[in-house]
Amino acid sequence: MSEDSNLAHIADSLEDRKEAVADQWYDAIAPSIPDLVASDVKPKLNEWTGLVITLLRSKPLRREIARAVGESLARDISPKPLVLSKTQEMLARQIVQGLPGEQVVAILPHVLELLSEVTLGFIQEKDRLVESLRRKFLSTTSHDMRSPLNAIIGFSRIIMKGVDGPVTDLQSQDLETIYTSGQSLLKMIDNVFNIEKIEAGSIDIDAKTFKLEDLVGGLASDVQPLIDEYGNKLEIAYTNAPEEIHSDPGKIKQILENLIARATKFTRQGTITLDVVLADVQGADWIRFQVSSTGLGMTQQQIKRFTQVKSSGALQYDDIGLMVSQRLCQLLGGEIAIRSEISKGTTFTVDLPTRQPGA
Repeated sequence: MSEDSNLAHIADSLEDRKEAVADQWYDAIAPSIPDLVASDVKPKLNEWTGLVITLLRSKPLRREIARAVGESLARDISPKPLVLSKTQEMLARQIVQGLPGEQVVAILPHVLELLSEVTLGFIQEKDRLVESLRRKFLSTTSHDMRSPLNAIIGFSRIIMKGVDGPVTDLQSQDLETIYTSGQSLLKMIDNVFNIEKIEAGSIDIDAKTFKLEDLVGGLASDVQPLIDEYGNKLEIAYTNAPEEIHSDPGKIKQILENLIARATKFTRQGTITLDVVLADVQGADWIRFQVSSTGLGMTQQQIKRFTQVKSSGALQYDDIGLMVSQRLCQLLGGEIAIRSEISKGTTFTVDLPTRQPGA
């Protein structure tokens, strides 16, 4: 008997006991899912058994249908690995049931391909569900943490100003630490929230014409507490920089804040320099922001990780700020480059068009 004949014979056999196969499928996976309701699940399993029968009759294998079975299994039943393994075991046993060894060998490649495609669909859907839950968790957590954190920041500032009564110098130092740490944590939460918005494609560009000195002045004021915390100083220089550009000032400020924060955290009693330069990029006028530090510098491995973030978006545990800066820069039509040397410092170069594309 040919392979096609064997598969057709198996499909007919499964068709005759379709409901029994669905029942056995349910019995296989039910122990791993305590709250599984038979009346809700068995119709789906009966439907998927019909699709498996169709797939056994199809030559070549219709991969999209096989993957859809796996995707539905993960989405509609459970993404637990045990559910997949029990499904594989049950289907394999039902397909080869009662066949002599030589026929099993003949159809094995087709059966393995079928099970592989079901498995691939299951894993892809499981990963999608996990990613969806991760994004929802981060988004919800970011929102939920902002309110109490803003209260901590706000009240620490009120107390420092003496609104509720005089404070000692030591208390003022403690309150300054609370305020600065709260601001740093809030920026971290904002970065995480922005990652989710960028990946979801829901972040908008708010382009407007603004003065560079206003942007840089506000930036310097915001990062000064962090600069002071590590005993550093911030120097700002302009070289042929235009008075105004047309872009998104909020996003540019966040890019530069992240880079300055990283630079100052790895520098002690040193200098952080922000150079604002009019640059020629492929014959066009662009604005260039260079954030340089005299700190520890970065290893080749760290630079490589930054490059991987640029190319793949892979998130490293210590690269949240860099990842957000790179993504926001790309969103604005620009790019970030890095140059570093151990024990001598690091320079981040941000190149952006002076006028937002499409504006």
